[in-house]
Amino acid sequence: MTFSVQPWQKHDLRAVREITWTTWQSAYAAFIPADDLKTYFGAHYSPRALRAVYADPFVDGFIGTAEYGPAGYIRTRYVREEHRFYVTSLYILPAFQGVGLGGLLLAAADERARHHGVDAVWLGVMTRNVRALDWYRRRGFRFIRKEPFVLSATTVEQRIGYRKMNAAEAEAPPP
Repeated sequence: MTFSVQPWQKHDLRAVREITWTTWQSAYAAFIPADDLKTYFGAHYSPRALRAVYADPFVDGFIGTAEYGPAGYIRTRYVREEHRFYVTSLYILPAFQGVGLGGLLLAAADERARHHGVDAVWLGVMTRNVRALDWYRRRGFRFIRKEPFVLSATTVEQRIGYRKMNAAEAEAPPP
């Protein structure tokens, strides 16, 4: 299977919304009530909310496409005050998981992190999303703390972790 990865464009936001909702149902429905997923999704992934994210100069996104169209995306954010680079979303449609697209999207994010001159990429993953945690660990992420994440009336635990841009560096960045 062949994929291409390119910076997202405004016309990709509809696909971002669809990919997010489909993957959330697959990954989170077992431990987050549907009403809470819908409420959070409506607030944070509405067309208006996505246009605002798209307009933010410190947010980048990359869309991964297969021969049949959009299959996944990654969204990143550089926080200048912290001099940190975050992966805020990485979602792959279930039919395209496990075939290399996630790695390609993560590589695009790494390139943006280098552009900002940071030495690590940070992210949060829901603790009960074991498959994702394992996937990130295999790619060198180290999870160092737990924090609550609130989706409407549901609070879930998430793991916060990072991956050094230079794997030879062993010391953890400050939490």
